[in-house]
Amino acid sequence: MTGKIRTTNTLQVYICSRSIYYMKQKTGLVCLILLMCIAFVDTRAQFIVDSLSTRLTQKNLPPEERVTTMALLARAKSITDIKSAMRIAEKALSLSRQLPDARYQALVYTHLVFLHFINEEMPLAHKASDSALWYADKTSDRRIKGFAWFRKGWLQDIQAFDHEAMATYLQALKYLEGTDAYIYQSFVYYNMAGTYAAWDDLVNEKKYALLALQTARQSGDADELASAYQAMATWYHYSYKKQPEKRALLDSALFYNKTGIQLFAEHGDHIIIQSTLGVIALNTADLYEEYFPAKYKDTAWHYLQIALNASLRTRQLSVLSACYAMMSDYEIAKGNYKKAEELLLTGISVFQSYAVDNPRSMAQFMEGLSKLYEKMGNPTAALKYYKQFYSQHQLLYDADKLAITNRLEAQYQSEKKEAALKTLRHTAALNRKLNYLYISLAIASIIALLFIVRFFQLRLKATLHQQKLLENENAAASLHARLKEEEAMRLQAEQQLLKERQERLQKELLAGSLQVEQKNELLQTLQKKIEENKNGGAVLKQINHIIDQDKRIDDTQASYKADFDNIHPEFFEKLKEKSSNTLSRLDLKHCSYISLGLTNKEIAQRLGVAPKSILMARYRIKLKLGLGKEDDLDEYIGRVK
Repeated sequence: MTGKIRTTNTLQVYICSRSIYYMKQKTGLVCLILLMCIAFVDTRAQFIVDSLSTRLTQKNLPPEERVTTMALLARAKSITDIKSAMRIAEKALSLSRQLPDARYQALVYTHLVFLHFINEEMPLAHKASDSALWYADKTSDRRIKGFAWFRKGWLQDIQAFDHEAMATYLQALKYLEGTDAYIYQSFVYYNMAGTYAAWDDLVNEKKYALLALQTARQSGDADELASAYQAMATWYHYSYKKQPEKRALLDSALFYNKTGIQLFAEHGDHIIIQSTLGVIALNTADLYEEYFPAKYKDTAWHYLQIALNASLRTRQLSVLSACYAMMSDYEIAKGNYKKAEELLLTGISVFQSYAVDNPRSMAQFMEGLSKLYEKMGNPTAALKYYKQFYSQHQLLYDADKLAITNRLEAQYQSEKKEAALKTLRHTAALNRKLNYLYISLAIASIIALLFIVRFFQLRLKATLHQQKLLENENAAASLHARLKEEEAMRLQAEQQLLKERQERLQKELLAGSLQVEQKNELLQTLQKKIEENKNGGAVLKQINHIIDQDKRIDDTQASYKADFDNIHPEFFEKLKEKSSNTLSRLDLKHCSYISLGLTNKEIAQRLGVAPKSILMARYRIKLKLGLGKEDDLDEYIGRVK
């Protein structure tokens, strides 16, 4: 229709997928029930605030119930007085920290998610969601766990992260299904049905819409029933659009919409979310307008009036703008352009009286007026409103760009947090596995030790018994065996003595070779200085002669070093092999000193360097040998030796 300012079937989509929630308390040990959203405040909301405030005045109210009541009060006051709501929530959080059960902190943080969202503090809303999940993980209450995961999914949903929200909703259902938290389950199913409707997946949309209706009936909550009726009506409508030959689908859509409207007529005083009535009534009017002949216009107008009254009472701007648009369409169809103009201008006036920035609805109004004046033959007015339409459209475009930017930033932060949480979970899982492994090893070690002790006990007993028999049977054989044993021990002692003498000889030869090498370096330095000062005369020649004699003596000492290599030829080869032949001559010398058992200070004195240099040399040798930080270099060289 000309001048229509609403998008096609926009209100058929599940509005509760972007909605807010309320909680109410059952009797017993803090039975937490999901608070559905109150889009705008009416007298019922004030009644809830007064009731909760009165409850808090009770002096004997247990701290657990006080925390729950304060959380509910903060949620109820959030629409009219967000600052007061935040103060109450902070007090509830402070009190919850004094309670041993973590579910109360999880509950308060879950409400803070919504409060920060209302206060346009999305980073704080995400932080509160993370805290809610963290504390929910510390409690065994499956309802609180499900509620915390649901709130995270809701936060993702309102930011248009549909796939992430769907995965989170499924996680929430893992905790909720099998409990009596039907109102929680119904709302999760309702949101999932809405997401599948947006994805045009009729099979899953029907599945979750039916589950929403089933759990809503089990909960007995009128708000949930109204939402479930709207979900079922939406599925039948979408199904009829794809199969227009099946008229029964359209009849079923009308049936569920009318059932929802009748529910409001009978139990309106018990329904908190009054905005649902406006959606259902508008959808019903839309069905009559789109699929029924002109004689049903009065019926459509009837439901349109219901939707308009509900939207005015709840300040539901999207329904309000759609109602004025449909009314103006009716008047345009009749040729009553003046009446259509009055309706559109009235709608604009209502929007302006609310002092709410809504570029999308205002742009639609301006576009409708522009087209209407063009049809009336008033190009000046048409151009005027078209310019205003363009201006509002630009504001809407800028707002959309900002929303996209914020959404991308939120997605980045969310992915960053998910990666960090994944790492933490992986580390925690690994630590748990290690703990189990350590426990298993300890148990296995104890069992093995017991078996070994028992084995040796039995073996000792058998040996003693056998010795006794042998002593009784043949004393001479026993004496002979004892003599042989003593002989073996003597041979072993001699071998041990020989080994000790051999090791001592190795050390002496190694020490001598190192001293010779150190002396050679000194003599070479001295001889170099002599060569640089050849004019020194006879004394220098005599010194040079002495050095040559000393070198000849060193050749003899070199043979001793060869003897050391013959005694223990594998020492240097093993070190070179371990280091991939990266050890320098000085490194090997250092290792030799270590094998002799010299301290760092003694090695520094022999090499003529500072003790700090010895520490650095030891560090380099460890690296070249591929030793770890905890490995002891002295022990390693002792094993090689």
